[in-house]
Amino acid sequence: MVKPPSRHNRPAFSPPCLNALLAALLLFLTSSLGAAEGVAGPTTTSGPDGPKADANAIADQLANPVAKLVSVPFQFNYDGDIGTRQQGHMVSMKFQPVMPVSVNNDWNLIARPIVTTEWQTNIDGLSGTGVGPIAIETFFSPADASRTVWGIGPYVSTPSLSGNRYGTAQWGAGASFVGMVRPGSWTIGLLGYQSWNVGGSAEAGTANNTYWQPFVSYVTKDAWTFTLDTESTFNWDARRASNPMNAIVSKLVYFGKMPVSLAVGARYYLTSTPDGPSGWGARATMTFVFPE
Repeated sequence: MVKPPSRHNRPAFSPPCLNALLAALLLFLTSSLGAAEGVAGPTTTSGPDGPKADANAIADQLANPVAKLVSVPFQFNYDGDIGTRQQGHMVSMKFQPVMPVSVNNDWNLIARPIVTTEWQTNIDGLSGTGVGPIAIETFFSPADASRTVWGIGPYVSTPSLSGNRYGTAQWGAGASFVGMVRPGSWTIGLLGYQSWNVGGSAEAGTANNTYWQPFVSYVTKDAWTFTLDTESTFNWDARRASNPMNAIVSKLVYFGKMPVSLAVGARYYLTSTPDGPSGWGARATMTFVFPE
């Protein structure tokens, strides 16, 4: 989220609003899990702990951001040099499940709700914890896509749930898109969205954003994945862009019968916004996978 230098606070969302949004999100995830039962996933094999999905097949699916596979990532990021004096730092957690729904024999709907919690420390003398905007990316994608994959669908975002320090006070709506090619063990593609303001105060920045995430990943036969990407956001009102680059290594393992992807990596801000993070950061992700 690209924000202007101002960090004045506004009243946070009231608990009833927060509870209603979280309840709606939980209902959405529950219904999506049920609908996802009709979407094909990786084949399974038998092992000492019972049926298990093939680790390499799951790792290959996870390299596809709109795979026909239910996954629940918890992504942790560390960013520093924040604030006008660049003395603050922040830890954030993104909860961003991938929920495929079979629309019919020809089309899948993939939904990716994203909820970000931030723990801010000494950013212009202020510290605190809060929840930013909730975003929902959706993609209608051909059901038979394998090595050339694309998708497009509506995008929507709420105002920050915890005040101006954690994101814009505006509602956003627009379109999300993804396209990739998957030759052999490689995945090369671009994911993004275009959002426009559809209401709310611009005091803490606007929802007029273009986001693009070019990525390339390679999956080995023993379920290691190496990924390089950027996560760039350009705000059309501030005329500023944030461009962190991430280099990530992940490994698909099993906790009992549960496939879990563990990832760790470094990030570096190629460009930054005023008061935003700069320099080096770090990322760690734990992704729970629910094969059919």
